[in-house]
Amino acid sequence: MTPTDPTGHTTARHYLNLPQARTVTTSQVRAVAHALAAAVEQQIMMCLSGAPGSGKTFTLHTLTAQHPHWHTLPLLVRPQARPEDLRTRLYRALRLPGHAPKNPGICDDLIRHALHHPARLLAIDEAHQLSASCLEYLRFLHDDPHTRLAVLLLASDHRLKALRAQPVLTSRVRTWHHLQPLTESELLTVLPAFHPQWHDADPQLITALDTAWAHGNFRRWASLTHRLASLAHRTGRPQHDAHLLLKQLQPRPATRP
Repeated sequence: MTPTDPTGHTTARHYLNLPQARTVTTSQVRAVAHALAAAVEQQIMMCLSGAPGSGKTFTLHTLTAQHPHWHTLPLLVRPQARPEDLRTRLYRALRLPGHAPKNPGICDDLIRHALHHPARLLAIDEAHQLSASCLEYLRFLHDDPHTRLAVLLLASDHRLKALRAQPVLTSRVRTWHHLQPLTESELLTVLPAFHPQWHDADPQLITALDTAWAHGNFRRWASLTHRLASLAHRTGRPQHDAHLLLKQLQPRPATRP
C-alpha cells in the first residue's frame, strides 16, 4: 500500500519504478503512523508484520521521510547475520568516523554514545532473518540506560511465528502491528488515485482482478498496473480496458504471495 506525504509527492520508490504512479493514503498506513509515532515517543520495541508485498518497507520509508526528527537508522541485514555484522552496519549507519573498531567493547562504546543524542529509531527490515545472537545484541542496545532508542522490526507473516518464539523479544516488543490486505472498498478508492490506468476502470473489473489474482496485495496491484500499461502499448487499446488482462491471468491462491 502507498502512503501520502503532506505535499502529495512520492517519498519512496514504487515497485517496478512504475511511471505515473502516485502515493495515496489508506487507513492501514494511518494506523501504522499512529503506532510508530507512539513507539518513537515511548522508545519501545515494535514489530510491523504483513504478507510480502503488503507495503511494509514502502510505508516505513514514506513515514520516516515525513518525520526526519525520528532520526531513523534503516538497516537491511543479511540472513543469519552475526552480532559483529549488525555492529558494523550500525556503526556505518550512524556515520561514525573511519572503520568500525575490531574490538567489540570499543565499538559498542562508540555506538552507545552515538545512540544517546539524538534519540533514534532503529528500523530493521526482514527482521525475521535475525539470529538469536543478533536479537540479544539489539536487546543489549535497547535496554542500555545510556541509549535513547526505539526499535522497529519488519517481518513477513510466514516468519512471524519464529520471531515471536524468541524469548528476548516476547517480553520487550510492546506493539505487534499487522498490515492487512486492501479491502474491496479501499481498492475502488485507492487504485484510481494510484495510477491513471485505473481512472475509468469498471469497479466490477477491479473486483474481479482482485478476486482472481491480487487479493488486496499492493505489490500485485503494481504488477498488474505495469502489465496493463504494457498491454495497452502493444495492442493500442484504451489504457483503462483491462478485460484482456483478466483473460490472460491464471487464478492465484490467496495465501503466501
